[in-house]
Amino acid sequence: MCEFCTKHGEGKKWYENISNYTEEVFHQVNSEKNLKGFLNNLYHSLSVETRMAERWKKRLPRIYNLIAYPLVTKHLKKTHFGQIVPVEDIENILNNFNSVIRLPCICRKVTIKKEKRYCFGIGMDLTPVYKSVPDFSDFDSLTAVEAKEFIRHLDTEGMTHSVWTFNTPFIGAICNCDRDCMAYRFQLKMRTGKAMWKAEYVAAIDPLKCDGCRECIKKCYFGAVSYDRRNSKCIVNLMNCYGCGICRTACKNHAITLLDRTSVTQVANLW
Repeated sequence: MCEFCTKHGEGKKWYENISNYTEEVFHQVNSEKNLKGFLNNLYHSLSVETRMAERWKKRLPRIYNLIAYPLVTKHLKKTHFGQIVPVEDIENILNNFNSVIRLPCICRKVTIKKEKRYCFGIGMDLTPVYKSVPDFSDFDSLTAVEAKEFIRHLDTEGMTHSVWTFNTPFIGAICNCDRDCMAYRFQLKMRTGKAMWKAEYVAAIDPLKCDGCRECIKKCYFGAVSYDRRNSKCIVNLMNCYGCGICRTACKNHAITLLDRTSVTQVANLW
């Protein structure tokens, strides 16, 4: 299990520990006033501060990687970080709640200048906070069943799913990400910090079922699936795999499964 499971999981995956979604935990690590300030500044942070960090990295790459990158990552681990979670685990999370809030996605507002409602507020009722923040005030409510149906649809479209903290370990959001997600760009394109941990799983392809169609390669955002021309099969680069499971939706032969990350020695501690 990852370090967050060890610290906050109480013997299970940390995002399966329902106390991490509660008002009690929220008030141990955060406040409504602080959260309002964070959300009000989020658009500026994603649109301006991340670009500034990218420019500094290009200008002074060695110094940035040595000093700034670990400091940024440490800050995000404490304040606002995410972990990839496959759709089955997302559904299990949602089974604990009757309703969720569907929110406008700030990432897409920054990257494609469009409103997309791919983010969900879960657990503790934070609607008074969202109502006070212009970027989030126009939200809508869904039942947990409706939310699961919507997320399943996004899964087939190829979006990865993740949980996010508002001061760790309080989990307040589920996000559905693609290459337009700022966390993805910040971490894998700009490489200016680590905001998103890999899942508790890695993908595995059964060579007996794989026919080499390569559809799974198109789905993977992380460059973890490639084609072995010698064997005419697709293979997983475990070092790159985030364990999101999205590649499974492309495989008509059901050749792809998820394995517990800790059971695969090569990547057991690679988050």
